[in-house]
Amino acid sequence: MKRKFVLIPAYKPNENLIYFVQSIEARGIEVVVVNDGSGEEYLPLFSQLEKNSRAKVIHFYVNQGKGAALKEGLSYLNKIEDDFVVITLDADGQHSLKDALYLLDKSMESEDSLILGSREQSKDSPLRSRIGNYITKKIFSISTGVNIEDTQTGMRAFHKSLIPYLLQIKGERYEYEMNMLLEFAKEGIKMKEYPIETIYINDNEESHFDTVKDSIRIYSQIIKFCTSSLLSFGIDFLIYSISLVMSGSILFSNDFARIISLHFNFFINKKFVFEEDKNTKTSSKEYFSYLGLAAFIFVMNTLILRGIVETFHINAIIAKILTEVILFTLSYLVQKKLVFSRENKKVAQIV
Repeated sequence: MKRKFVLIPAYKPNENLIYFVQSIEARGIEVVVVNDGSGEEYLPLFSQLEKNSRAKVIHFYVNQGKGAALKEGLSYLNKIEDDFVVITLDADGQHSLKDALYLLDKSMESEDSLILGSREQSKDSPLRSRIGNYITKKIFSISTGVNIEDTQTGMRAFHKSLIPYLLQIKGERYEYEMNMLLEFAKEGIKMKEYPIETIYINDNEESHFDTVKDSIRIYSQIIKFCTSSLLSFGIDFLIYSISLVMSGSILFSNDFARIISLHFNFFINKKFVFEEDKNTKTSSKEYFSYLGLAAFIFVMNTLILRGIVETFHINAIIAKILTEVILFTLSYLVQKKLVFSRENKKVAQIV
């Protein structure tokens, strides 16, 4: 029979954590708690937890962030040889034991999937939570083509086989959970959502989420990707404009600018956006795969630009801008409907 674990990252919790852990253990589930540098004043509480439960308590003496705490707990669990499933829960009392048990059972049925507890936002939910969830959901959908109703849920269950992969995901604070979803969507790993009870205690005052700092961290990869695209467009447009003035040839100027901007975009995305190891050499397969993907856009760019200028007799600079807008829209729709389609990859599923 599979063992079941609950992993709880805890930063400055209250005494309810002790009772919550005891109720979990009463259902035959093992608990791992990571004290994320809560401070000396909280050490008596964690000592009480260890004395009054069988929980494994891991201590950070300096706050390192939720992502770091989760990965420390996962590193501990990864050393266990027995077969098991695990669920991550928040320490602020916003997750019910009933829902945790339900999702653990679902993870045992779908060992290849990440099981997400999806909260329904209502008018009774705190305003900042409703706004944050809505914005994050929309940005995630636009950037990946995958629809997740609750991207900020901390209740996530999975089989032990996913732990080595989870340990490789970047992020030390709240951005880790968003990066997890981004990486799973990118790799086509299944994610299944199940509705859970929405609990907000004292209008979510117990949350240690910093709206500004943590939002920037959460959206960092998406922001970097958008910035990379804008920079590539700027370089493409600048080189096109200069070449057009010097050569007078629309086709030469467009082709030359496109070649330069494509290479710029490739290396910026590789090293800055997706942050591959700086010492890792670009493989020929990776490079030519990118060029193959870009070739279609390259050809279409030239044909559309030429068609606009010759058919409508529009200024070449304005025609260039129109062409880029058309291709950006086309590229997005193709990726959303074909590359990242839920029907094709079945990445996310709402149950």
